[in-house]
Formats: sequence, C-alpha cells, structure tokens
Amino acid sequence: MTSNSNSLTSSPQQQRSPSKSSSVTSSKDKFFLTAADPQDGKLEDRLNEVINAKYEAGFLKPYNYVSGYARLQRYMDQHMSSSSRQRILNVMGTFRPTFRDVAQALTDVDLILVEEAFERLLLDYDRVFSAMAVPACLWRRTGEIYKGNKEFASLIDVPVEKLRDGKLCIYEIMEEDSTVNYWEKYGNIAFDPKQKAVLTSCLIKHQTKGVVMPSCFSFTIRRDKYNM
Repeated sequence: MTSNSNSLTSSPQQQRSPSKSSSVTSSKDKFFLTAADPQDGKLEDRLNEVINAKYEAGFLKPYNYVSGYARLQRYMDQHMSSSSRQRILNVMGTFRPTFRDVAQALTDVDLILVEEAFERLLLDYDRVFSAMAVPACLWRRTGEIYKGNKEFASLIDVPVEKLRDGKLCIYEIMEEDSTVNYWEKYGNIAFDPKQKAVLTSCLIKHQTKGVVMPSCFSFTIRRDKYNM
C-alpha cells in the first residue's frame, strides 16, 4: 500500500509550479514520454513510473460505470428485441445493486486506487497478449474493451487501436442471442469467488463484412480487493 499512497501525493516541485496550465502541460508531456519510453529496471518500478505519470497528468481518475451501463442501455434499445433486453435487465438487477452499494461505500481515493489496479492489469496484459497466438481481449464489467491483441483485431477485422480505451464493447461484436447468453453467464458467477472462468460458444460479428462467425470462447473474471 506504500507505493499506492505515494502515487497519490503531489511532489513539492509540483506545488511550487508557476502556473496551473504550464504544470498540466508539463505533466501530460511527461506521461506521454514515460509511457512511450519507460526507464530500464524491474517491471514493478516501470509500472509505478507509468501509473504515477498518468495520475499526475490527470488521466487517472475513478471510472464512470454509470455511463458504461447507459451506453449498454442505448445499444440494447437500438439493436435488440424487447425480450432480449428484458433478459439482460433481469440479470443486471441481480448484481448492479451490489456493485453500487460497494462503490458508494468507497472514498474517492479508494476509487482511484481501484483504477490504478486496473491500469496495472492493462500494463501486465501487454506482455501476456504479446505472447499469445490466439485472439484475446480485456474489457470492463460494463463491456468496454480496453486492450486486445492483433489476433483478436484480425478476427473481427478492426484496427488494433480500436480495441483500446472503450472504443468498442464486447457486446457490440456479438450476435443478439450470444450477448444475452454472455450476460446471463456473467451474472451467474459475478459474486462467486469459487468460479472465475466460463467456457461457452457465441456468434461473433465480422465488423467489415457484417457476417457472423461461430466461435468458442472463454472469459475469466478478475476481481479487485473489493471483490468487484
């Protein structure tokens, strides 16, 4: 926890900066330079360096999951039948209140540390995905994809850059019945610490040709210290 606490503390040099705008600009430049070329050394030290730079630049903040669920609702309203929407909403009614209660009990600092842990997960999966020859991606509990490898990008025919920062959601690449199946399976294990991985099948939508491809896939839930 010592390193986490340090990552939330401004340095004296920052406090004495001549102007807020110049400090923000400098912090952003530092983050981009650090992310592009972290110093040599232990992996943990490099992770700390990148995450601290991102926090100081103002890019690391609690994630707005309310907007994530609103995005899902808009997608369901525009692309899914009423029966499919209702099945997904029924599942969400079983886990969203619990997520909401946990989040409301956390402080802003707690929520930033949760986001810091997610950033560490993303950085760690750079190495994992580069070593995998099978399509893989990582998404938030609301479905926004935040990392994917080139094999996954090739599978659905999108630039790998589109598999970052929530530009695409996992439910947007699935056929309707597969989306319902995913959310129902997710709801069954969301709060069962004894279950982490699910193997199932789905129909994936090719993003350019518009055809669907039958696939088998597994998804694994990674929980934070608050079991979310």
